[in-house]
Amino acid sequence: MTDPRRRRQIKTPSGPKKKVTADPSSYKMSRPSIGRQEVPKPKPKPDPSQVKRQQRGGQGGKGRGQGGNNRGQQRGGRGGRNDPQQRPERPEALKGEDWARVVEHSPKENVVTAMAENGMLFCRLKVKASEEMFIPNQRLYIGTDKAQRKEVVAILGMAHLDKMSNMARQDMPLVVQLFVEEHAQYFVEEFYNRAGPMNLKQHSFQLLPDIGNRKAKNMVDARNQLGVFASMDELNAQCSINGAELLARRFVQEIEDKALVPRLIDLLLPVTA
Repeated sequence: MTDPRRRRQIKTPSGPKKKVTADPSSYKMSRPSIGRQEVPKPKPKPDPSQVKRQQRGGQGGKGRGQGGNNRGQQRGGRGGRNDPQQRPERPEALKGEDWARVVEHSPKENVVTAMAENGMLFCRLKVKASEEMFIPNQRLYIGTDKAQRKEVVAILGMAHLDKMSNMARQDMPLVVQLFVEEHAQYFVEEFYNRAGPMNLKQHSFQLLPDIGNRKAKNMVDARNQLGVFASMDELNAQCSINGAELLARRFVQEIEDKALVPRLIDLLLPVTA
């Protein structure tokens, strides 16, 4: 037996020792060895339009300095696209056009939307300021002889149908029909007296709106009985139609739809009477 008075030395397991942390109140942050580096600020991006202008201006100046470099002068002149002196005298599409018919007149801007007669092409014209309005179908000289240009100052360019005003789109068929009526004899001789079958099932008369197979056959029979139609009035009376209106409607369809074939505009224009 052991002596109860004997001191026993028993080792008991102890928990993990706590880490000694510094007192937050007495903690001091050490200074970095290198020090804080200043972060560079991003540079603002240059305006692309200003850069292009500077490049164009520099290229144009370089071309002028060389004295014979037309290419440099052209590049330098691109900055002034709105300069009327840089604008061509007339679009290539209007080459050979001498007369145009008014479709719409904007007196505030002194701009006229007109239809060139040779190819039924639409253009925009700068006219002289006047208190009088140009009425639809009024003829204006747009040829190269400036002495005859009494109303037109310059040709601004071509007029696109999708950018025309509603008033111009409404008056366009009327102007086309009036043009056909003024040259009625030409269109009778060149179309109504010469039109023939395109194939075994379709006649050229069927290109006109509202003209079907039976109506086209009646028109052919009436022409065969007379030999030829002497005038538009005789055509209308014998066939019970309005020949000028039908032909004008076909022209308008071809103007609005460039993919429509065959194109009577290309076959019948310009008027050579």
